[in-house]
Amino acid sequence: MKLRYGLDEKPPMWQLLMYGLQWLIISIPNVLTVAMLAKLQFFDDVAMQTLYLQKLYVVVGLVMVVQALWGHRMPLVVGPAAVLIVGILSAQSAGFNAVYTAIAVCGAAVFLISISGLIGKIQKIFTPRIIITILGLISMTLAPVFLGLIFSEGDLLFNFAFTIIAIIVTFFINDRLPGVWKSLTLVITVAAGTGVYYLWNDVPEMASGGYAIRMSDFIITPEFNAGAIISFLICFFALLINELGSIQSVKDMTKADNPEKRISRGCSVTGLGNALSGMLGVIGPVDFSVSPGIIATTGCASRYTIVPCGIGLIVCAFCPPMIRMFTMLPDLIIGVMLMYIVVLQLAAAFNMMIENRCVTTFNHALTIAIPLGIGIFVALLPLHIVALFPPLLQPVLSNGFVIGVLIVVFLEHLVFSGRKR
Repeated sequence: MKLRYGLDEKPPMWQLLMYGLQWLIISIPNVLTVAMLAKLQFFDDVAMQTLYLQKLYVVVGLVMVVQALWGHRMPLVVGPAAVLIVGILSAQSAGFNAVYTAIAVCGAAVFLISISGLIGKIQKIFTPRIIITILGLISMTLAPVFLGLIFSEGDLLFNFAFTIIAIIVTFFINDRLPGVWKSLTLVITVAAGTGVYYLWNDVPEMASGGYAIRMSDFIITPEFNAGAIISFLICFFALLINELGSIQSVKDMTKADNPEKRISRGCSVTGLGNALSGMLGVIGPVDFSVSPGIIATTGCASRYTIVPCGIGLIVCAFCPPMIRMFTMLPDLIIGVMLMYIVVLQLAAAFNMMIENRCVTTFNHALTIAIPLGIGIFVALLPLHIVALFPPLLQPVLSNGFVIGVLIVVFLEHLVFSGRKR
């Protein structure tokens, strides 16, 4: 593919800023989805919801700049890791500080793995069937969350009809928008959906968020919970595979040199970014795989165009009124956004199944189906059943994603390995 600007080429300043603006437009919706996490963790505390999103914008912007200049040195969009949403929501019983301490610890572990050269060995564990199952598990174990959001308030029949129509319309818009403009799908859906919702419901007053002044609101108090750390270690293996896939997709497209060095540096920065996120009490970042499509559309692979985008995200963090608007999104709209992500993950899993032709026997199908079935079973366990588990193991045993990943690795490498049926 012929590129207008290569990895290490700098476009003229005005083009650099325009490309950076394009990346910024793509990045903002990625962070939007985490408004749901802020609401679920802080309920009606608008100040804390706003602060959560502010800190997240800073971390994502900072990691994006560091990756472009010193990490993998490629144009990759950074955003909150979807797999960590599952971990955070499943481990809430361990407590806020324990959850984010676990993220910080696991981020540091990813950094150590990256600089030690163990990434290649870990990569061999995750076969295409395991990756397909992971994508499916992310989707299925988030189902109870978006169901709870969609039916949390208002006219339930209206919410039911609205959700079905909104999902169909969203994918229709996504199909009709050309090239890079597809990245605006979620923004259009959220804006239009919120407008329609408030035609039927009262518009709330925008609360005054202000700034939190206690240091404990900015940095967590470390609290080590073995169950939470084990649970997040499994999530971080999935995050690492996501990171590797994103780096490799751009590496192959741009024919980047020193691939091993880029992968090691990129994963190291992602690990440090997650360690920082955990200490700040926000979800960790990961590189997204949308970048190749954008590079193909614009013909620009310059890593320097990502820098204005990262700086722009950091600037957004210091605009509380804009961020506070995200806290006004109705639960129904956030639920629809989450369902959209779930459908995309499932579609990616099915697409990968077709492209890799990795399901050719009944045992191959069972390797994927059994973990998905058990994962959704665990995700739907009633709270009074979860309460029966030993407190130390609750974050692990009540996490459908973690249980599903452990089972698929067991089935793939020990039960159905080398057997045909």
